[in-house]
Amino acid sequence: MSSKRRPIYCIIGIVAVMTLGFLMIPPLMKKCSNKLYKSSLKKDKIDFENMGPEVLKKEESKEE
Repeated sequence: MSSKRRPIYCIIGIVAVMTLGFLMIPPLMKKCSNKLYKSSLKKDKIDFENMGPEVLKKEESKEE
């Protein structure tokens, strides 16, 4: 390899690695983070009776 072509190959290699990084890394991170989030969720059933404060309409809240 001649010394004149060496910088060109370095630049082409850097551009190729950066392109792969921009195209491959974000989808992989999203996929892996979604799997980790789903596995970290509790598998318990939701208790709909004790979900928190009840939302009332304005008319109902004035009566109390």
